[in-house]
Amino acid sequence: MDEFIVSQQTIQIKSNKKNSQYNRIELPQDFLIWQSSARMFAFQQMAEHSAEKVRTMPAHLPVLATFGAGEFPVNLTARGIGLLPKPEWIEDFCVQFEKVIHKTKDQDWQETLPKRVEAIRKFYQNPEKFDSLLLGGLEIFEGQTYKNLLVDPRAALLYSGEAPKFPSYQINGVIKFVNKGDIYFRFLLAARELFARDTFHIHQIHYPFGYLFYPIEIKDKTPFPRR
Repeated sequence: MDEFIVSQQTIQIKSNKKNSQYNRIELPQDFLIWQSSARMFAFQQMAEHSAEKVRTMPAHLPVLATFGAGEFPVNLTARGIGLLPKPEWIEDFCVQFEKVIHKTKDQDWQETLPKRVEAIRKFYQNPEKFDSLLLGGLEIFEGQTYKNLLVDPRAALLYSGEAPKFPSYQINGVIKFVNKGDIYFRFLLAARELFARDTFHIHQIHYPFGYLFYPIEIKDKTPFPRR
């Protein structure tokens, strides 16, 4: 597996085939604000009605492209990938989420929804606490995406949001695996487990590891009227 050497400015990848170094870049502020507002709207729908009101969440479910072999080497999948807290905040949010999960695990799931929504709101309502250099998600199936990333850590995300603005971003970068015991895996798992049994999720029982996505290049593809 590749070796990743990460600094605030660069990410270096060492492998048997070659060594690569990339300059890390920040996610745009308008992207972070969209992520916050889109998720806060979904949480509001959940709090005022029920989790069943959330039928789709484009801000959380981009298309992920990875690179393999063959005549058509690009593999595409829809993957839940979202924001992460800054390093100085991640432990605090892990503890908050885990406390709510522990306190609500033996209670009626629907009745605990307000407590669970309030826990996740405390993160997403504060864009100043987002890590603008990083995104993250969980692996479930260990399919073609996983196989491709074992060979080539490069990947691309396409986020495309709701009408009427249709915010759209292509984010190119590299992906690093994180395992159980890593603070980022802990956060990703806790954020998922807050809503694991709600209807907008396909229920899963196993997450072998997580992904950290390091942005290297960003293309704003939000459409605009041509006059």
